[in-house]
Amino acid sequence: MTAAELNELFGAIIAPTAEVSIPDAWLPAVHDALRAIEELPTDIRAFAIVTGVIESDGQLRIKITAAPEYMPEDGMQRIAEIVANAQAAVKRSVH
Repeated sequence: MTAAELNELFGAIIAPTAEVSIPDAWLPAVHDALRAIEELPTDIRAFAIVTGVIESDGQLRIKITAAPEYMPEDGMQRIAEIVANAQAAVKRSVH
C-alpha cells in the first residue's frame, strides 16, 4: 500500500507523502496501529502525524512527528504503546 492509500483509509493521521515500505504480511498489524492512533482522543491525535511506516533491519518502524507539548501528559506514552503493540504483532508473525 502507498501512503496515499493509507491516508484514504485512515485520514489525516498519516501524511499522504509518508514513506511506506513494508512487507504485505505486516499490513494487518499496521492497519491495527493506524486505527488505534485514529481512535485516540482529539487532544492527542490532533498533534501527531505518521510520517513513515517502514521495515528496517527486519523491524517495523512507525515514524511519527508530534508536538507533545500540546498533548496531555500521557499522549506520547499512549502512542508509544500502540507502536510497541504493532511491533510485537509483526515480530510474532515473523517467528
